[in-house]
Amino acid sequence: MSRVWILLCSPGGQRALRAAAPVLFLLGLSAAELAEARIGGGHTFRGGSSRGGSSRGGGGGGGDIPIDLIILLIIEYPTIGVPLLLAVVAVVVVRASMQPGSWQPREIGHGAPPPPARRRRPSRTTRGLTELRALDPGFSMPVLQDFLVMLFQRVDGAVGRGGWDALAPFVAPDATQAIERSWKGVSAIDETVVGSVKVMSVRHGSTTRLDVRFAVTRLVTRAGREQRLYAEETWVLRRDSGAVSLPPEEMLRMGCPSCGAAVETTPLGACRACDTPISKGQLQWQLEARQLVKSEPVTAPVVGFFSGGDEPSVGVPTLTHPHLPAEVRRLRTRHPDFDFADFERRVRATYFSVQTAWSESRYGAIRPFVTDPMFQSLRFWVEKYERAGLRNRLEDVKLEQVRLVKIEVDAWYEAITVRLWGSMKDSTLDRSGAVVGGNATTDRRFSEYWTFLRAAGGSATAHPESTCPSCGAPLDNVNQAGICGYCDTKITTGTFDWVLSRIDQAEVYPG
Repeated sequence: MSRVWILLCSPGGQRALRAAAPVLFLLGLSAAELAEARIGGGHTFRGGSSRGGSSRGGGGGGGDIPIDLIILLIIEYPTIGVPLLLAVVAVVVVRASMQPGSWQPREIGHGAPPPPARRRRPSRTTRGLTELRALDPGFSMPVLQDFLVMLFQRVDGAVGRGGWDALAPFVAPDATQAIERSWKGVSAIDETVVGSVKVMSVRHGSTTRLDVRFAVTRLVTRAGREQRLYAEETWVLRRDSGAVSLPPEEMLRMGCPSCGAAVETTPLGACRACDTPISKGQLQWQLEARQLVKSEPVTAPVVGFFSGGDEPSVGVPTLTHPHLPAEVRRLRTRHPDFDFADFERRVRATYFSVQTAWSESRYGAIRPFVTDPMFQSLRFWVEKYERAGLRNRLEDVKLEQVRLVKIEVDAWYEAITVRLWGSMKDSTLDRSGAVVGGNATTDRRFSEYWTFLRAAGGSATAHPESTCPSCGAPLDNVNQAGICGYCDTKITTGTFDWVLSRIDQAEVYPG
């Protein structure tokens, strides 16, 4: 035990003790029950942490430690349990003593060497999407994601209520029947919130198929009883390989993919207005098959205490897109007056505005800075905490570094992804204001990838962050649809300025 004691007194041992504090202090909790609440970080969509609090709170993999078993042994067989607990602590200490010290933030352009970066070979999905863009120059991932969110919500809305005829171009008859069978006895599905949309694979042939994974919550009414469910579903969508994408406003209108009229089809699947066949994915993505991966009741947010310090995300190597220099030149060619300093100011303004609104549970204040799908996800979390009588308080919020990693330009949008490093005191409060989770006294450092988008061809001139970019009025009257109450202009589409479209954790960012 002398080596263990020496290690406990070493700097690495002290880091380990701080990291192991949640395990030692909350022996009654499994590490897999701890959750992180920061906006965009640590949440799973169903409430709780899929990775466990220690996996991102510096706990050294505490989720693998059988705490419940150790507690039982300590109580029933102390001669076995106590040495076992000491052995577990020793393992954590030894691992921590072998790790490098804390990360120190480095500002870009100040002469310091950059954090390590690496480039991945494009995945099969990335290669499939690249081929799809070559075949269809009008293809846009942001537009596709918005379309899929809208389609998912309309499919849920048709369950128990009908209205499938209007979805004929977008949902195959076999898929319609399968969905109705799966929801037998359900009279309505409401409040569908799509938390994530991820293209899992792209398959090319005479028909192009996309496998897409959704994470959603929905309010299901069955036999007069309402229940909120979390679900993960995989959809297979098809489209003729020769089809081309419609302009965003036409694609999202969800009318006839040929003429735009309200959908009415003949018995042969042709549009009654233009006589174009539209019911088999000839012109637009169509749901061909659906698989329910999991469905479970939504629970209240699970909270737990954690130590401060650096999350593992801080030290994950930066993934920089291999074509970044070429894309920078392309963006500057399109916008000679583009200023990265102005863009970084927009990033910083969005970062602090969103964190403040989140901490104060004012999700309406987030609205001017984020896209529609992003707002839906953030609103869900704020409301979920409110229903549980909880509030996630973020204090001493800092943004320590912003690094450009990716630029993507398509026919409709320009997207810029940055990696940022920040810190804050992150705690969860109950209705009385008592701290019931997180850490209200110690800063917690983290790193994430934030993606911003703007309509292609828009002005590169920066707008004041505190005013409507259309009419110049204050941003105190923007409704949940992203429309300014003073000029009736939708300002969250990226037409006027950069808006936040997604947040990826550093550990899982695909590059």
